[in-house]
Amino acid sequence: MKCDLCDGEYREKTVVRNYKWCGKTIVIEDVPALVCDRCGDTLIREETVVAIDELLRKEVAPREYAPVYRFPAKVA
Repeated sequence: MKCDLCDGEYREKTVVRNYKWCGKTIVIEDVPALVCDRCGDTLIREETVVAIDELLRKEVAPREYAPVYRFPAKVA
């Protein structure tokens, strides 16, 4: 499928997605997506979005934890 932004080609890949859920940052790895091989635009199919929503609603404890850093505000 052609990318509407740059005329590149979308390819099947897995990506990492970050979500805010109930005040927490959730990281989901290995999300199937279409990624433009030229500009990197990412499309996620509707059924994948539904599956992610179901996963988040189950409130299953994550298997792994990672530190989250916030970029420091610019000091004047």
